[in-house]
Amino acid sequence: MFEDVAVVDLPATLSSTNHDFEADLGASRIEAIGGWDRVIRFAQAQQLKEIDGLYQDRQRVIGAFREGDPALQVIGQVSLARNISPGAAGSQFGTAVMLAQLPQVAAALATGVISEPAVRAICRAAATLSVDDLVVFDAEIGPKLAGLTPRRAGQLAERIAISLDPEAAAEHAERRRQDVRVDLTPQPDGMAALLVEGPAEHVTALHKSLEGWALGLRSAGDERPLPKIMFDTLVERVTGAAHASDTTVEVGIVIDVATLLGSAGNPVELVGHGPIAPAVAEQIVGQAHRSFYRRLITDPITGTLIARDERRRRFDGALAGFIRDRDRHRCRQPGCDCRIRDIDHIRAYTDGGLTREANGQGVCRRSHIFKHLPGWTVTTQTDGSITWLTPTGHTYLSRAPNLHPLAA
Repeated sequence: MFEDVAVVDLPATLSSTNHDFEADLGASRIEAIGGWDRVIRFAQAQQLKEIDGLYQDRQRVIGAFREGDPALQVIGQVSLARNISPGAAGSQFGTAVMLAQLPQVAAALATGVISEPAVRAICRAAATLSVDDLVVFDAEIGPKLAGLTPRRAGQLAERIAISLDPEAAAEHAERRRQDVRVDLTPQPDGMAALLVEGPAEHVTALHKSLEGWALGLRSAGDERPLPKIMFDTLVERVTGAAHASDTTVEVGIVIDVATLLGSAGNPVELVGHGPIAPAVAEQIVGQAHRSFYRRLITDPITGTLIARDERRRRFDGALAGFIRDRDRHRCRQPGCDCRIRDIDHIRAYTDGGLTREANGQGVCRRSHIFKHLPGWTVTTQTDGSITWLTPTGHTYLSRAPNLHPLAA
């Protein structure tokens, strides 16, 4: 229906299309959904082209413009311009630079043949290849892209890359297998996800061990669901607790007075994770026979943190703890949602910056690096907000999070 419409004309055409469900049972809307996907993929291709263009421009003029790693400069500015984390910006930057060397793959994205996740998978697989091998890689994979899912596109790309340079692929795999990690990701309703990434045989052995133990307990009469037994077993084995409910932990809970007294049902903040229902907070506190909780006192008007209990499970520095809680354990770079890794002096200590709350901000590692690149300036304002100024002259504002936003 829209196949013959040029992609630049599609937004206007799609927006003006009248749909008659009784006549076509939704067929025209399905066509429109596919049409909008073409628009999205074209826009993604153009955005990646702009990112690579900015990088190439900075590489050409870096000596005359400002010193500093052009890749880091571009990643930092893309992070702020798109309001995304430095990690996400870095991933997109890597895709953009690689895609510029794969014209057939780039054309497939721009014309809507494949999706952006498929392109990312292809670019990751091609990262081991030389410039000469990339030409062969692009020519071989280009005609085979139509209809591929991200998983299948990635697998095809890996096969081609390995066949072109087995030695480089082996070296890359060896480095990759050393790049293990365990990450915590907050989820809604007071939940969290633990991501474990490492060599496939080790992670598979971990899962098989938990599954085998759980199946054994189920066959012996344990009535808990299989995933519940696996989860409880993991918690018990890692923490050493006799039961999963006996783990020791410190939690921060932000609750307004009205909700605490039962006259309101406003969301409660589980520090570092996000909003939860008051009933969930009551459950956490009620089961906290081996947990520690800390009161966080907020400004009744702005909702920002103004005081914090000094009671703690172990000494970690009251000032550092205040800043982490004030910033809700998330990086203060605008657009970044990564967990705080460093407490940074906004005005450098070597420049006379004081070690106090007003001169501190929680940042992730990449944002900390960006802040100290040449051409970047980070300053505090009288209202406590923080201004980030990039080498291109763009300004981004970071305000202290409101710990009970519905009260504002």
